[in-house]
Amino acid sequence: MVPVTICVLLYGDHPALARQCLESIRQHCPPEQYLLTVGTNAIGSRTREYLNERQLAGDLDRWIDSPLNLNKCPMMRRMFAEVDTEFIWWFDDDSFLDSRDVFERWIGGALQSPGDVAAWGQLAVCNDDGFAPDLPDAVKFVREAPWYRGLPPPSWRPGGKGELDFNGRGCGDGRWFFIVGGCWLIRTEVVRALDWPDRRLIKMGDDVLLGEAIRQHGWRTINLGSQGVAINTVKRRGDPGLQPRAAKAPVADVV
Repeated sequence: MVPVTICVLLYGDHPALARQCLESIRQHCPPEQYLLTVGTNAIGSRTREYLNERQLAGDLDRWIDSPLNLNKCPMMRRMFAEVDTEFIWWFDDDSFLDSRDVFERWIGGALQSPGDVAAWGQLAVCNDDGFAPDLPDAVKFVREAPWYRGLPPPSWRPGGKGELDFNGRGCGDGRWFFIVGGCWLIRTEVVRALDWPDRRLIKMGDDVLLGEAIRQHGWRTINLGSQGVAINTVKRRGDPGLQPRAAKAPVADVV
């Protein structure tokens, strides 16, 4: 069976990014080993012309198109709905593959990983209590999530992640570990168990919260770094996907 569905989200009038991402997949991934789903939010005419060419060539297995910008998480839900492979490999449009052996590193490694490993990618950590700028109260958001399983969420307040004196500082553990959202690999059964992405999310903070959802279920992630993949290569574009009472932007360090 084909092990993975590659999901690529394209936005706006950025045909060079669309071509760069999709051509890198065609160049570096064996065509018989993946299915390709493309989601498009308010794309321009040049991007549409390119996708029409690729569709006529038989390169697209699914194309989910919205003339309006649904934003990242709502379109992601549509793209994930019909996936029936063991893994999902997500790409933002400004990420691309740059190594010949990248498919074997990522997919081959995932196939050999223990069952408690849920996701793979570039590990990062947010150390700022205002980690997600669309969430006025991140702890409350986690506790109200359908995927919450009772573990104390990260917080620098005493009790964060069950810590009262983290590193002798008299506080909780406020570190949020997660896989960078520009490119990540996940088990499809994990997506189904979490009903991911969370229906309350628009875009900002989705990767950080996925890391916490995975932790809540007792699963692990594997840090592949950025090996074979260029991630987040341009500045953010379009609607940032903020929710009411936005806080300050996150401070994240790649591990």
